[in-house]
Amino acid sequence: MELNNLKTKIRTFIFLQDKPVTFKRISQEFSINPVKLKNLLNELIKENEIVKLKSGKYSSINKLCLYTGTVDGNPDGYAFFIADDSVIEDLFIPPNKLNGAVHGDRVAIRVEEYNGKKEAYVVKVLERKYTRLVGRVEKSKHFAYVIPFMKKFFYDIYIPSKYASTLKDNDVVVCSIIHFPEKRKNPEGKILKTLGQLGEPGIENKIVLEKYELSVKFPKMVKQELENINVPIDEYKNRTDLRDLFTVTIDGEDARDFDDAITVIKDKEKYILYVHIADVAYYVKPNSLIDKEAYKRGTSVYFPEFAIPMLPEKLSNDLCSLKPEVDRLALTVKIDYDLNGTILNVNFYESVINSNYRLTYNYVADILEEKIITKDKKLLDMLKNAEELSKKLTERKKELGMIDFDLPEPEFKFDNSGNLISICPLERKISHRMIENFMLEANEVVAKYLEEKSHFSIFRVHGEPDRMKILEFVNQCKNFGIYLDVPKVINPKVIQLISDYIITTSYSYILSSILVRSMQRALYSTQNIGHFGLASKSYTHFTSPIRRYPDLIIHRLLKKYLFNYNFDVDSDWLKNAAEHSSNMEELADSAEREVQQFKKIKYLEKNRDNIYKGYINRVRSSGFFIFIEYLLLTGFVAISKLEDDYYIFDADSSVLLGKHKGKRFRVGDIIEVVLDKINYDFLEVDFRLA
Repeated sequence: MELNNLKTKIRTFIFLQDKPVTFKRISQEFSINPVKLKNLLNELIKENEIVKLKSGKYSSINKLCLYTGTVDGNPDGYAFFIADDSVIEDLFIPPNKLNGAVHGDRVAIRVEEYNGKKEAYVVKVLERKYTRLVGRVEKSKHFAYVIPFMKKFFYDIYIPSKYASTLKDNDVVVCSIIHFPEKRKNPEGKILKTLGQLGEPGIENKIVLEKYELSVKFPKMVKQELENINVPIDEYKNRTDLRDLFTVTIDGEDARDFDDAITVIKDKEKYILYVHIADVAYYVKPNSLIDKEAYKRGTSVYFPEFAIPMLPEKLSNDLCSLKPEVDRLALTVKIDYDLNGTILNVNFYESVINSNYRLTYNYVADILEEKIITKDKKLLDMLKNAEELSKKLTERKKELGMIDFDLPEPEFKFDNSGNLISICPLERKISHRMIENFMLEANEVVAKYLEEKSHFSIFRVHGEPDRMKILEFVNQCKNFGIYLDVPKVINPKVIQLISDYIITTSYSYILSSILVRSMQRALYSTQNIGHFGLASKSYTHFTSPIRRYPDLIIHRLLKKYLFNYNFDVDSDWLKNAAEHSSNMEELADSAEREVQQFKKIKYLEKNRDNIYKGYINRVRSSGFFIFIEYLLLTGFVAISKLEDDYYIFDADSSVLLGKHKGKRFRVGDIIEVVLDKINYDFLEVDFRLA
């Protein structure tokens, strides 16, 4: 408390001065140890209360009328200022007012006016976002440049001769920034390590791992702690024994960890759904080294060839994996439904189970569609029961307004040597929907229970969309010849109807993708605002504790209130954990998208003579963007590549019109293209007409 009072006095003293004040003047006012004073001043700087100017003097941010926020860079060299205070509008920062700031930096700015418009001038860089970058080398005789694999980082990094002598063109390197840009000078860096050449097989995996600082390996101390974890035979007698239940796991063909299993029973009066989830919390104790590493990672990250797991393999692929014909500890949710799919009762168990089958989505779909005949009547009956219940749950959720965008994901297929041989949209089947429905049910009943029993929890929340963004989406649909009416009140049912309609059109994927981007991002929070997209008042993540840290927290909270599990945390810790988990999920999503884009581009380069059919989704004065549905990839056709005529852009109708022949290129047109060129620095593709 004494330190806080002292900080308040120092902050007030600096604020009351007519001009910036020196360290000497502050130390004269407060007779304390100089090192202690410096630490207090640094804390006030971090808290955005004061700023240290280039002169070395200190001033109050409020006194200087400064605002704090983040730089959002543009590859053309300018940027925008995104204020910490959401009430303050985004401001343009011209290149000459960046003052050495680059994309991602936290800065203090003052607002200036130029030609009647407000602009930001960066007064001080408060915190650097990037001190190391991954990039591609361009070599000259005596020095080199590193071109970062980051479009918004608008500088190449100068590498002086003493660090550049062993470099070659197209080396992929990790470099640290030792001098940030000054006046008209580029930032200067030194090479930390070389990852290989840009054309090497698998280089894209190394690039993305380094760029996002993802580690497949676990620290040595974590591995040592793992050695003391074994199967607890004595624990079985303390649990509800569900080993006699007919239980199956249903996952993808290449899945290696199985954290959920199901049992579905039907009698004359009701359905009974058991959702069994691996009891990771039994093995991973709070504040253990394994737990701290899992918290740091936040989530597993999935590359096409491999995963970067949240938990070590001994847990994720062995002890916590619900393998067939092996006893496993689980946390089980039992839900009783009437024959219409309405919930009658919910129970939770610390259980021990023994899965009968490891099934795949394709195999289950083939059984239900009668493409395969199974001789196991128990299996067939259970899958039929599961299909029936799933359909009733879908109907109930549809009535509430749950939105199902049903966006396909790319499926990458490799040969035995690890070479990528094809990319195609992954087909979603009835089995995918079935498991999703059951997991949604389990997540929802757990969320409701904890909301009633606990004074704090973590929720998976999804806010209502901004009406203006939905109206912008509706305007974009007009370019595709699709006209939608939007009522004054936007609720999940409205978005569901829009989604259901656009799925029936020829442009379902691209329009669904734009609609998703028009919505808010789902995240983790201790404040329950509901989940708009799922039309749920209370929702959480419970079903994947092997690969998501929030699920592990929810397991611990549930076990704490039901089974006396030792988990002593407060609301502040939970709030920080929710924010950290949201950030790590966003990072994982970015890494996964980037490595997929790398692989798509390398596939295009390897098959550069192929002709691809796609449709135009945006038209600009400089050309148009084309979406290749087969690859789930967007590329650009420059107007300079349209050599059969002189084309003029009609902004009113978003059409490129041939001056002499009258040919048109507009949104929705289906055309055939071939690869023209690739930009690996920005992961962009240019096509030309086939």
